[in-house]
Amino acid sequence: MDCSCQSNNKPSNESNAQFAKWHGVDRIAIDWQPNIDESKCVGCGLCVTTCGRKVYKFDYENKKSKAVNPKNCLVACQTCSNLCPAGAITFSEGANTREKAQKIVRNTDILPAVQKELETRKEELKF
Repeated sequence: MDCSCQSNNKPSNESNAQFAKWHGVDRIAIDWQPNIDESKCVGCGLCVTTCGRKVYKFDYENKKSKAVNPKNCLVACQTCSNLCPAGAITFSEGANTREKAQKIVRNTDILPAVQKELETRKEELKF
């Protein structure tokens, strides 16, 4: 039985339209997605059942999680990696993930868009 998420069991670079932009920046242009080391994955499924953005599907035949919609991943979110009991999920090679996330913030120059969003959503977000 193959993973029903993709006919070829390969990751999809198709993003859900809801997640296509991150503060106005095309999500496809941002290098932030989970990488699963299958040799470490114990097949617990915690990443699959925890992620609300449908980044993962579960390959029941091989008992492994698959990142099939990696660009649905929220930039800088690391919940799956933090929860993974086997340490099988990473987001960067070399640099630590916080450094990588901060570099993305600098390189995308999103802070003006965030300030505008704060003002636009003031009634919803105010304390």
